[in-house]
Amino acid sequence: MGGFSSIEGDVYSYGILVLEMFTGRRPTDDMFKDGLNLHNFVQMALPKKLVQVIDPMLLPREAEEMGVAAVAIVATEGEDDIDNEIEVEANSIQDFRHIDADLQKCLLSILNIGIICSMESPNERMSMEEVIKELQLIKKNFDGSGIRKGRSSQAQIRGA
Repeated sequence: MGGFSSIEGDVYSYGILVLEMFTGRRPTDDMFKDGLNLHNFVQMALPKKLVQVIDPMLLPREAEEMGVAAVAIVATEGEDDIDNEIEVEANSIQDFRHIDADLQKCLLSILNIGIICSMESPNERMSMEEVIKELQLIKKNFDGSGIRKGRSSQAQIRGA
């Protein structure tokens, strides 16, 4: 955000990097103008439009086959922040019912870390110690959910 190097600036950069990696968008993309930026774009979309902002490469094959990868996103910004809106153009209605609930929680949690770390005010950002704790918790929940690469959950193995 300009100025001298600081830990808070590094946290901001980390947050933007997380948002870049999970959305597949860069802060310099043409869609980000007139006050709209990557941080606001993701923040406005969550949680209801998760599928539309997440990089399709991160979604399960089933979601991609249902046309989620072809969703076009148009971001618009009104005169004041209250009018900010993200419009989704698609051939069919897409929502996050096509994604496993555990995967939804995982993606939402990670994107929320990116949003909090990239808050404009350094006082509103998470510390990296908090980020590590949150990421370890997400990993623990993700590992225990059985949603990784065809791995069966304990309930599936036991026939429940």
